[in-house]
Amino acid sequence: MILQSIKKEFILVFSDLHSVAVLLLMPVIFMLIMTFAMSERQDDMIHNLAVEFKTNNEDEQALFGRYLAGFGYQLNSEMPEASASLVLGSNLKQQLFSSQNIPLIQIEFGSATSPAIQALLNQHVQLAFARLKLHLYMLDTGEMDETLPLDKQMAQINQQTDTSQYIKVAKDNLELPVVTYSVPSWLVFGVYFIVLPISLTLLNEVQNGTLIRLKTFPVNLQHYFLVKLLAFYLFSIGQFLFLSLIGWRLIPLLIDLPAVPYKQLWELLCTVLVVSLAAVSFASIIAALVRSFEQAIVLGGGVNIIMAALSGFMVPLDIMPQSLQQIAQFSPMYWSAQLVKGTMYGQFNHEHWMSIIYLTVFAAISLTISALLFSRRIKDLSWN
Repeated sequence: MILQSIKKEFILVFSDLHSVAVLLLMPVIFMLIMTFAMSERQDDMIHNLAVEFKTNNEDEQALFGRYLAGFGYQLNSEMPEASASLVLGSNLKQQLFSSQNIPLIQIEFGSATSPAIQALLNQHVQLAFARLKLHLYMLDTGEMDETLPLDKQMAQINQQTDTSQYIKVAKDNLELPVVTYSVPSWLVFGVYFIVLPISLTLLNEVQNGTLIRLKTFPVNLQHYFLVKLLAFYLFSIGQFLFLSLIGWRLIPLLIDLPAVPYKQLWELLCTVLVVSLAAVSFASIIAALVRSFEQAIVLGGGVNIIMAALSGFMVPLDIMPQSLQQIAQFSPMYWSAQLVKGTMYGQFNHEHWMSIIYLTVFAAISLTISALLFSRRIKDLSWN
């Protein structure tokens, strides 16, 4: 009976193209879009930025423009649709060494310029000013030969201000930074959308009279409900493995990165089992609550989207307000994504095992609540 029930649920899911699209196609599309959107390197991004640069032809202003252009920006004196407009003040050389705090440049950003680009340009403007000030100082003190060509003078300044040799970045697991951010988030997002097919299947059985007919048979409906959840649990495991195969092997190849190796198979197995269990258990509560297809779509989809937003899927968690970061610590989607990231990085630690405990407890509580809600729903069923 159990195998037949599982087979029935699989047939129902795969016969509904909308469910298949939500569970398999949608998360793959999200993973592709977000990975490609975040895969552009900073240098390539800067080269695509146009900056309007207004000067009054002073030598110091032109030198500042060359230092700024050295980062890759496209500078033009007349560019109304530019990402930013820079206007330099006059007497730049005197003002740079003045003890007075006088603004030397006015920056006006375009309405379409993102906060991240604004912060990046601000950083480069400050660095260009620092190099300009050092350049002029070394010329005044005679530490740099003013007869050298300007390109060689700038090369000397750039070399003296280059501090990269003092910084060492650990390279372990940093070869796939984009993939390890986007893939776990949208993989978990897709797995939690199992709420829609579970809810819609249960609603169909209520509306076509299947459940009320089962009440007349010597069938334990709680057992029937658990078998239904078991079928979707097995489907969720297959969905997780399919999405991880796409996200860990195919997507890195599309952006010229090596495929993510399956380093920790036991940890991966724990992650698959626990994340799928938490997703199906949470979905069972929504399925037992909703009374119409509209409620299933609005409540199931809406709750998932809100949880994804609060878990840092849509906006990186580290740039969210502290209050929202604290809320994320109680989100099952956040725990799930942390588990997937730990599996991808090959760095399962104490925090990841704690996430497994949290998700297991969350699943147990959710199953208990859904069983009570389903029992009440069965009692309320009557012939129309």
